[in-house]
Amino acid sequence: MSALASFLQKLEVKNSGLPVSALRNPDLEPIPHAKRQWAFWSFFAYYGLPNVSAATFSIGSALLSLGLNIKQSIGTIIVGNIVITLYTIMNSNPGFKYHIGYTLEQRMLFGIRGSVIGIIIRVGLSVVLYGYLSWLGALCLNLIFSSWSKSYMNMKNTFPESVPMTTRDCVAFLIFQLIQMPFSFVKPRKINTMGIVFCFMAMFSVIGILAYTVSTNGGPGPLYYKGQDLSANQRAWTWLLAITVWYSGMSPVIANQSDYSRYGSHNIKMQIGVALGVFITGTLAPVAGMFSASATEQLYGEPLWLPTDMALKWLQDGYTAKARCAVFFIGLSFTGTQLVVNMTQNGYACGMDLAGLFPKYINITRGTLFVQLISWVVQPWTFFNTTSAFLDSMTSFGIFTTPIMAINVIDFYIVRKGRVSITDLFTQDQNGAFWFYHGINFRALAALLVGIALGIPGLVFSVQTDLKPNAAMNNFYSGYTFFTVIVSGALYYILVLLFPIKQRVGISDEKDYFNAFSPEECRNLGMELYSESFDTEYLGLETGGAKSRVYGIGSQNHTPVSQRSSKSEAPVVVVETAAEKS
Repeated sequence: MSALASFLQKLEVKNSGLPVSALRNPDLEPIPHAKRQWAFWSFFAYYGLPNVSAATFSIGSALLSLGLNIKQSIGTIIVGNIVITLYTIMNSNPGFKYHIGYTLEQRMLFGIRGSVIGIIIRVGLSVVLYGYLSWLGALCLNLIFSSWSKSYMNMKNTFPESVPMTTRDCVAFLIFQLIQMPFSFVKPRKINTMGIVFCFMAMFSVIGILAYTVSTNGGPGPLYYKGQDLSANQRAWTWLLAITVWYSGMSPVIANQSDYSRYGSHNIKMQIGVALGVFITGTLAPVAGMFSASATEQLYGEPLWLPTDMALKWLQDGYTAKARCAVFFIGLSFTGTQLVVNMTQNGYACGMDLAGLFPKYINITRGTLFVQLISWVVQPWTFFNTTSAFLDSMTSFGIFTTPIMAINVIDFYIVRKGRVSITDLFTQDQNGAFWFYHGINFRALAALLVGIALGIPGLVFSVQTDLKPNAAMNNFYSGYTFFTVIVSGALYYILVLLFPIKQRVGISDEKDYFNAFSPEECRNLGMELYSESFDTEYLGLETGGAKSRVYGIGSQNHTPVSQRSSKSEAPVVVVETAAEKS
């Protein structure tokens, strides 16, 4: 046992003497004011990048396969962008106001122990999506290598036909995975500049592809003029499903919002950046993709949906200096886009979540390396075999994240009135605000499970086409973007009314124990500015003549003041005097 204890001790996260326990490490704490530097362009790029990625460029294939035409698909995208913007802004404030991420939000919603549920859901999605976007990144990287070498472009495929990938794609996938790994050691807040650069590069690439294909074809092509023969009832439900397809691809980003809104330096700039990032890029890329695919159908006899397929076609038709230069720029911009999107939304997100599950042993870097090493097991190359496979994967993501988003909005704004005790997020004390019943908030858990359960049958019917579908369940699945929000949100509020939360509802910390808030924020929150004297309270010493009770942080592994590396690092503590307790 002593050898095992020694081994585990060596595995513990090293944080220069800062407190680490079963519930806490520095990667989970509120972001200090000096490190919150994301403003308009950072949030514009954060939401612009997934919209101008290769996957979003090809989303039109999924929308048109539903039976809509291009004009109707554009309408669903615009409505979907409105929904995405509203959901994102509503889901931002726990992160922006209190500078905490998704992982701590789960403790706020489901309880200190129940938070494992929401965290595991996102860990699972992160692993799948990391592999998915890595494969797309490999296809983009192929463009760069193909523009350098004609031999690489024409590499002989050594895999049998039963394997749904080529040797060239496999090589690019392995290289792209290796390129991503060093970014595990980059702080998530520092990747914003790189994101802004690649966002605009990808926007120029999207515009260039659109201009070239339409001008070369002499018009938008046959898909643009294609009609549809849906009845009024079918069209209504198809519109709902199309909005859901568009929303669902962004739903993990919406759920993740607090992970990055906590880096925001100005609320209005963040909201404007989100709105414009969603609307400008979220309309430009899919519309350009549909017009370009329509033009390529007339040019090449079949529509090309992925920008990588279009660019490789240009090289194959003529390996000229002009074509190679254009393909290199397109490949570089989309490769960079895939890298930043994958790291921010899946790599770092999984790292943050695993740090919440195992704070003593995992930080963001270790958690990100974990998802990078196992993401290949989902076999992402199988996602691109058919349009239906792509559509099913896109529409299923939001089933699991939308209920969490709805519960979060109701809990933060209505139940807690926008006031959260951060210190209670790091305690297993039964009087803590987020202990609920044995560490689990069964109200939120019930609302989550009901929301997910109602969406599962529709997903099953969409995958198992040999089953006779239930019309009501199919319709719920088509519109779960709206229906799940209503069901899970309303059910959670009703359960709170029937079974009121008794622990410290609508209470925020009286003092800035984390040295995370600016003087202006402290004034607005009625919070006392950080003082070194708070370290004494953290150690549970007597203050002000009253015996203080300190909420634990999950273990007795408290770090004495003398061992702390910097006075700027504040303790996690709630001090409650005997008078306050009574």
